[in-house]
Amino acid sequence: MENFYKHFNLWLPSPLQKLQKIEKTNLNIFVKRDDLIHSDISGNKFRKLKCNLKYAFDSGYKELIAFGGAFSNLLYTLSVISKEMNVAATFYIRGDGFDPNNPTLRFIKSNGVKMIFMSRTAFKNIRNREYLDTLQKQHPSSYIIPEGGSNSLAIPGSGEIIDEIILQLGRNPDYILMDLGTGGTFAGVLNNVPDQTNLLGIAAIKGVDWNSTLTDIFEGEMGFLKKKNWSINEDYHFGGFAKYNNKLIDFINQYRSKYGIPLDPIYTGKLVYALDDLVKKNYFKNNSTIVWVHGGGLQGIQGFNYLHGNAIH
Repeated sequence: MENFYKHFNLWLPSPLQKLQKIEKTNLNIFVKRDDLIHSDISGNKFRKLKCNLKYAFDSGYKELIAFGGAFSNLLYTLSVISKEMNVAATFYIRGDGFDPNNPTLRFIKSNGVKMIFMSRTAFKNIRNREYLDTLQKQHPSSYIIPEGGSNSLAIPGSGEIIDEIILQLGRNPDYILMDLGTGGTFAGVLNNVPDQTNLLGIAAIKGVDWNSTLTDIFEGEMGFLKKKNWSINEDYHFGGFAKYNNKLIDFINQYRSKYGIPLDPIYTGKLVYALDDLVKKNYFKNNSTIVWVHGGGLQGIQGFNYLHGNAIH
């Protein structure tokens, strides 16, 4: 990993920024700016990939295999790492084929990654252990990174978010808020969160059995279920993964104008919309210190604007 850090100038620990314009509230609200770690290797993708890549490099794997959709933050990030580290990569991508106008796919191709496109039906197999085991046998020199980068090796890197926040604040925050996609970053923070801090996950997708998902990430260890200081709110997914409405997009644009902080419509936009709504509903205790984690994913704004006509500015 020393060679990895030589290639990339990473901002670590990422800044903890206090928001100064919270009207009509006695809350202290901060944002953990993981989006600023690196322009292309930012947010939760760096956190989740850190130990996965260390294991892959230390173990002598010659290639990286990963999975994702046509606008995947993970694949975007890994394509940069593949090129800069001179490590071969093959991506299995949900979609009908290469679209030269898709900014994410165009960027991935420019980094020399091999892309294999799969139908939506076939792509579901990547969540099947038997399928992955067969793929590993076919590619014994390749390290397979699961969808979203969420596995047990995502836990220690993601858990460092807690250590950094406490060091920067000088105390435990009362609340930490995060978005949830595949759950790996949340699992890492949950693993380290102190008893004095309430961890609230805002689901960006619907219909997920989160206890089962987290149990899989923890490889069957269910100690997290004994903790009483965490919960997952499923009221702000706007209909499901990548779903949205005009109210969400207007909020994202207004938030950037007010605070100078960009939000993507897939994850962080929904997270901060939820925070804003919960503040209005007096969800948080008076005089609380709240930290929301900016998980990056800002390249997704380009993809969203490609599909929806530059709605986010």
